Amino acid sequence: MLRKRKKLLLKCFEEESRQQNLLYRVDRGIKMVQINKITGSVGRCVDFDVNFEPQGEHIQERLNSAKFALESGINLPPVELYKIRDEYYVVDGHHRIAAARKLGKKYLEAHVIEYLPPQDSLKNILYHTKLDFEYETGLEGLNLSKPDGYGEILSQIKNHYHYLKKDEDEKITFKEAASHWFHNIYQPLIKRIEKEKITHHFRNVTAGDIYLYISTQLQLRNRKKGHYISLSQALREVNLLGEETRLLISKEDLKEKIKKIIFPCYYLRVCPYLQPLRRKKLASLLRRIF
Repeated sequence: MLRKRKKLLLKCFEEESRQQNLLYRVDRGIKMVQINKITGSVGRCVDFDVNFEPQGEHIQERLNSAKFALESGINLPPVELYKIRDEYYVVDGHHRIAAARKLGKKYLEAHVIEYLPPQDSLKNILYHTKLDFEYETGLEGLNLSKPDGYGEILSQIKNHYHYLKKDEDEKITFKEAASHWFHNIYQPLIKRIEKEKITHHFRNVTAGDIYLYISTQLQLRNRKKGHYISLSQALREVNLLGEETRLLISKEDLKEKIKKIIFPCYYLRVCPYLQPLRRKKLASLLRRIF
């Protein structure tokens, strides 16, 4: 006889809060929240499963009412959520969220209060640094593996802000400039990095880390030439890095890998990810290897 699989229920805020030793909270105000990031509940963990399916007939009537209101375009108040890192827990609005999921909605307006961990580990320090970055820039969804990276990205955004201020006739705020940088520089490169699947070959490396590496290398190179980075140039660098990565993790022997990396540098004098070598030194190196 087959045993019925136990349904997975919502996470419990009280348990998560205790485990993570959350000390204080910040009111994040009203914002649009992705429904698939709402994974838990405050006090009603057993009333809904992870897909917000009600676990009792008494809940169904209120769920139907919420669904009717959303379908009819009736203005409903924002749901109340607590946030821990990148997950949300429902304080008030379980039925509205369940109804929105059934109707295929992706976002819901919510009043968010975030609970923060102490800065007692590298993971928590990174998280606090990310929050400070998000507060200053208004940007979300930019993930890096080291705290220092956010300072470097912030420096890029400030340079972009000053660049836009020179060209814009109307006044532009820093957060508007940050949004312009995010959508016109960062996101196109991130999409290409993800398409090349570069992060799949590295442990604990994010697409943001790859972006930061490429942009820093280009800045160093172009500063010597006295000109700025172009988006097309940065996209070419992503393609090159993708090719180099696939080459290095391929099953060819070391000799073949080195030939493919070194020969373009030798004949074309283009060597994106190797330190420039003098021609005589490179020729000597090639003779020793081959």
